[in-house]
Amino acid sequence: MALETGIQFINSLDAANPLAIDPLSQADEHIRNIKSSIKTTFPNVTGEVTATQADLNTKPAIISDGSTPSLASGIEVAEVKTLLGITDIITSDGSTLSLAAGINATDIVVLLGASLYPVGCVYTSVVVTSPATFFGGTWVAFGAGKVLVGVDIFDTSFDTVEETGGAKTHTLTEAQLPAHTHGFTAMQDTNNSVNRTGGGDLGAPASSTTASTGGGEAFDIMQPYVTVYMWKRTA
Repeated sequence: MALETGIQFINSLDAANPLAIDPLSQADEHIRNIKSSIKTTFPNVTGEVTATQADLNTKPAIISDGSTPSLASGIEVAEVKTLLGITDIITSDGSTLSLAAGINATDIVVLLGASLYPVGCVYTSVVVTSPATFFGGTWVAFGAGKVLVGVDIFDTSFDTVEETGGAKTHTLTEAQLPAHTHGFTAMQDTNNSVNRTGGGDLGAPASSTTASTGGGEAFDIMQPYVTVYMWKRTA
């Protein structure tokens, strides 16, 4: 049998060739056909392939560039809808959109919840209902009695995520008081008399301190605030 021609990809090869009666001199060409078709079929394979046949036989329906999801090559919207057992999620009469029969708003929100609020997200609301009701997943109450501050890797007070600190009140220490003075009037007496005309020597000067004042109570240092419910998604 004559050598195969026009071989490009693996599926172009004829498994029946070469025949037992073909001349041995054609063996080299058969080998070249095989090598050429393999290289053409897998042009981007430049290293070891460790995927199993199960991996290679699994075709993702949805792919992503890290920000925008899209259907993989060869996957049609109709196929995804059939797999999910639905027809159209949203229908329209030409002017008004509505959800298809059997689909409710909660289903849509839960479906999108993992994308809108992935694990680690913080959700705030003025409604006490847990966001798990709306978006699914596992949520825990977060930051009770605290405000949120952005991470600052250059400030040791804020360089670690979920680091806590601060206080509602503060009591000043002596070192924290602004520099200041206390004025008072002192008198010298003559022989225990403030009347200088009495003669005699002035009394020796004496030093003392002013009387203590102030209560030493802590004072409020909170900024103006509005309270909300906060949750963090953990799963």
